[in-house]
Amino acid sequence: MIHARRNRLPLLIVTVLTVGAAGLLAPGAAPAKAPASVPAALVIPAGEDAAVPAEQEELADLASALKALAADDPSPDQAMMRQAFATAGFAGESVEVSLDITPTGLAVDSIRGAAVRDGSCLFGEVREGQVAVTVLPVLAAGNCFVGDQR
Repeated sequence: MIHARRNRLPLLIVTVLTVGAAGLLAPGAAPAKAPASVPAALVIPAGEDAAVPAEQEELADLASALKALAADDPSPDQAMMRQAFATAGFAGESVEVSLDITPTGLAVDSIRGAAVRDGSCLFGEVREGQVAVTVLPVLAAGNCFVGDQR
């Protein structure tokens, strides 16, 4: 009899976990949805603070510089990313750029750069000739990337 109970135990645990997890929701509550993705660009509602559109303009300048870079080289290196940020008006020493080659010597799928401007990080990415830019919060250490990517 004990042997038969041991065989049922995994089934019992799976049943309890499945039924128990379903019971965590309040009656009539819908399951939580996955968080929405980060927008590709900052959108400013009409009538907002005048300081925010300047950030949007910088984001547009960065996107323009990165699009020109991607048109010339769909897989740029770190120096090229730094130059694109400089073209967009960011000081070279303030720009953080991700690695352009892995520690094993392989090419990366994309390269990202970021710079702090007015308490926000303006990020730009080039992936196979495609450009994405966005604004994210500055990390507690004052950088945009985890670790030092200067």
